[in-house]
Amino acid sequence: MRRLAALVLVMLFVLPAPAAVAEVTRAQLAEAEAQVRAKSADLEGRLAELEAAMYQGWVYEDRIATLQTQIADRERRLALAGFAAREQAVDLYMNFGSTRGKGLDPNEVGRAGTRDAYMRTLVAAERDAVNELNYLKQDSARLKTELEALLADQGSMNAELQRQVDLMLGDLDEANRAYQDLFDQWWREEQARIAAREAAERARAAAAAAAAAAASGYGTSAGTPAAGRTCPVAGPHTFRNSWLEPRPGGRQHHGLDLVAATGTPLVAVETGVIRNTGWHYLGGIGLYLRGDSSDVYYYAHLSAIAGGISDGVRVNRGQVIGFVGDTGNAGIPHLHLGYQPAGGPLTNPYQLMVRLCR
Repeated sequence: MRRLAALVLVMLFVLPAPAAVAEVTRAQLAEAEAQVRAKSADLEGRLAELEAAMYQGWVYEDRIATLQTQIADRERRLALAGFAAREQAVDLYMNFGSTRGKGLDPNEVGRAGTRDAYMRTLVAAERDAVNELNYLKQDSARLKTELEALLADQGSMNAELQRQVDLMLGDLDEANRAYQDLFDQWWREEQARIAAREAAERARAAAAAAAAAAASGYGTSAGTPAAGRTCPVAGPHTFRNSWLEPRPGGRQHHGLDLVAATGTPLVAVETGVIRNTGWHYLGGIGLYLRGDSSDVYYYAHLSAIAGGISDGVRVNRGQVIGFVGDTGNAGIPHLHLGYQPAGGPLTNPYQLMVRLCR
């Protein structure tokens, strides 16, 4: 159930179109996204039905446990009742048999009434013991029949629940595959475009005799177009402008929180070098990316850093460098993104993320 609820949260968010997608593929991506949204809406409605069925399963489990306890009690009482019935039968036989065929001693005439009363008591006790034994046998059989029926119903219900879950996950996977196939095709084409663009930029830099300035990697970020970057969250997410909002301890929020499901891939906003991977008591698992534009990006609250990512590693724009989490001082899974244009003071990244992620 937890897995299904988390899945609903993820699929309800709008899938962002990757930055700089060629216009020829936007319609295809939009159509694939619409299919994922439709499947997500269907899942949201069917989830209530699943929860109701699972609740009925819990009711069954409680009743089954009660029946098993009652059956064990009946079996114990059956054993005791059987023993009591045998004892009564022996006692009745011994007392009745000891007077059978004998004449009555005159000295015992006064005790005859007492003996008869005792015999009647023994007969009644024997009858009660047999009745209790028969009742317990019938009640135990009834409880076992009910238990068998409940177990059969529970098995059928569990099989139906699993079938519904498999169907929904299959529908979502089919819709997501269509989107992912288009995205993968775009990614390959985008890598080729990036390589061609970088080669052209290097050629222009050499022709303009600006090789030294380009090699320094430090300039102003104001002229860097959004097309040279991409959204840092490679999956469904949402965010709002929370710059300078109050935080515990009298602090202010110096960044942007992009909310997404735990494990959602995080990618490099632009080509650059990874710096200062590690842990902070507030930011949790985090890292810095110094882009080739000289802008610096801080990624915080990660659940993990991607394999092969460490201090000094050079990464390409869109390369996976970590995963969304809630480490450090984070109430829900999200990426806290800090932004320092040209490596200077922290600046509100909201408008930049609007251009890149929406």
